[in-house]
Amino acid sequence: MKVLENTELAQFTTIKIGGKADKVCIPSTTSELVNLLDELSSKNEHWSIIGGGSNILISSHGIPGTVICTTSLNWIENLGPDLISAGAGVRLPRLSAYAAKSSLSGMEFFEGIPGTVGGAIIMNAGAHGSSTSQIMETVSVLNLNSGKIEILTPKDINFGYRLSNINPNEKIILEAKFRLVSDTETAIKRRMKEFNFARRSSQPIKDPSAGCTFRNPLELNTPAGKLLDSIGAKNWSIGSANVSSMHANFIINGGNAMSHDVCKLMSKMQETVYQKYNVLLKPEIKPLGVFTKEEAIIWTNADQTEGNSFIITR
Repeated sequence: MKVLENTELAQFTTIKIGGKADKVCIPSTTSELVNLLDELSSKNEHWSIIGGGSNILISSHGIPGTVICTTSLNWIENLGPDLISAGAGVRLPRLSAYAAKSSLSGMEFFEGIPGTVGGAIIMNAGAHGSSTSQIMETVSVLNLNSGKIEILTPKDINFGYRLSNINPNEKIILEAKFRLVSDTETAIKRRMKEFNFARRSSQPIKDPSAGCTFRNPLELNTPAGKLLDSIGAKNWSIGSANVSSMHANFIINGGNAMSHDVCKLMSKMQETVYQKYNVLLKPEIKPLGVFTKEEAIIWTNADQTEGNSFIITR
């Protein structure tokens, strides 16, 4: 297991923001991860867990204790004619490409999503009308309360739009199995190319961001990006945090943005949409680390506290 001391966390996130952690541990096997969690628990040490670093905002003040990064839990195995198993840290584009080479369809929408298997299940990641819950057969999790490994099915997880009931503070995803359907590699890769083109044409994928800032509100039949565009949010900026001119639901790091810049910008976006539409946008980005009450209100007001791992100060 790789261990890094007193390490800057920005390098582990897609938005390139994050202060220091006392220690970063990168296990490469399930047993290493389980043993690490057992050791940290026995010492009552604070810990946090991250995957590919998308959909999260790490405080520029850092994260106390140990940060566990799952990206080396990256095995993929073909279990049968239509079943694939993947470790929690497997990146979604790599998994999509593996399925295509195996002439298995169903993962094309993973192309271009910069997350990992674990994050995809927790957030029920999706695109182009498809979602993770539709192809997931089972997921293996470590129950931190019982210390036992459990096998969950979609019925156990209660998936919703960009959410699940898996709280990473209580259950750690180890690996998952996906049920797919046969198709030609040519047809699968054609769809992947189309999805990738659509993403590149509409989203600022070359700029450092955490992905979509807010979930699409279920109360309205209008995407969050269109609501934000209608209030003139494109090109808003606070510090080096900027709303993308390409897509109003993306905040990009213009170079040296801090977490408090992003929080202030998110708050402005949230408040302005609420004033015009009486809808409180719920963040898709989750916070990790130390935040002030004024910053944390972005999530607490929208009832997004479950599954977050942040400490509120002052």
